[in-house]
Amino acid sequence: MNCMKWLCVCLALCAPHTGAAQTSLGLDSCLVLARRNSPQIRMAENAVHAAGLSKSELESTGLPQLGAVMDGIYFPVPPVYGYDPGISNGGEVRGLVTLRQSIYDSGLRGLKSDQIAVDLERLGHERDLAGLDLELAVKQAFFEALRTDAEFALDRESVDQLEAYLGLVQRLYRGGSASSTDLLRTEIQTSTARLALAKALESSLGAKIALQELVGLPPDTAVSLVPLPADTLAVSPDSIRGGREFDPSGTPEMTVAVLLIRRNVMEEEIAGRERFPDISLFADAGYLTSGENFRLPYAERINGLGYSVGIGIQFPLFNWGATGLRVQEKELATEDLRQRMEFLRRSIASDAARTRLKRANARERLRVLRGDLTKARDNFILTKSKFAGGGALSLEVLSAQQALTDLRLAEIQALADIRSIGARIERLNAH
Repeated sequence: MNCMKWLCVCLALCAPHTGAAQTSLGLDSCLVLARRNSPQIRMAENAVHAAGLSKSELESTGLPQLGAVMDGIYFPVPPVYGYDPGISNGGEVRGLVTLRQSIYDSGLRGLKSDQIAVDLERLGHERDLAGLDLELAVKQAFFEALRTDAEFALDRESVDQLEAYLGLVQRLYRGGSASSTDLLRTEIQTSTARLALAKALESSLGAKIALQELVGLPPDTAVSLVPLPADTLAVSPDSIRGGREFDPSGTPEMTVAVLLIRRNVMEEEIAGRERFPDISLFADAGYLTSGENFRLPYAERINGLGYSVGIGIQFPLFNWGATGLRVQEKELATEDLRQRMEFLRRSIASDAARTRLKRANARERLRVLRGDLTKARDNFILTKSKFAGGGALSLEVLSAQQALTDLRLAEIQALADIRSIGARIERLNAH
């Protein structure tokens, strides 16, 4: 079975027939689709919108609050089962419109408004963080799909090489110039390469499906990838901002951590304001009368229409130290956030250092591999020619072909690593 027939069988087994034209996906289109279809981005935007609504809601509590009260209470009149008429007065009927206006709330509303403003800023940064993380994930998934595509193409070429060599061995075997051992070894390696081709196809299709899941498209194994320009394959990524003295303080993650601490400091102050008084002005107008008044003849009844105004002051006298305990709880929570921020700072700095090392290693690895690849190609061609002339063993040809394939696979992996490291460096440099 030649390579094309084997490939057709693999495609028939692994790829569904959609009947639609093949879709092409490029890196830019994947990034646009991912942002448009991302549930994480939508949830982050909803959180920002919800915080804005909370701020408007809080501001509305500073305006006069209007309400209505309608109720009726009946009390029996003594001497048969009745409360003291001087207190109960036979019951009460009222229908009032109430108004309450806060005059002084110890600055709680202003503190909470500032806190929501910090939340809005933090949620905006978290939304940006979600976009940056999504962009990194899409790039890495796209680069992985390109890598598996390149490996599949390489395995297909390797099968073609081995099948062509197998044809040569078969001709030499029939002519008595090759042994049965040479023929068996070549057939085994060719069969192994075909199995690797099927596995590479599976990996390629799986990587494309994972990419489509990330960008919000339905699975379609018929999709193709738009390759990146050839001159970008070996281009080294930009350096990490700040060089060896990378400062994580300006990263989005650290910005969010600082805002969380600011928010919790405000929580401490809000808890401490429980000791302050709350002063409100209240008024009502409407109808208020007693059950006793209803029992009087109509001409003698008192008109219940009227109004009232007043001012109220409320403050705690003694709550067994609960306010102080709550303040201490908030202070401990703030200290925990500071420790977490320090842990985050160290983590980001370490990530930058590791990425710098990986970048240097990938550059050197690619340089060495490309030098070895030239030698491996020459060695394979030379060894195959020697075998045709009887000057080399079949095992030497197969070893040379395998060495060439392994080096090319390593080159593909090195290029993919450089691309992935470049995307990671862009993520670290984000502000």
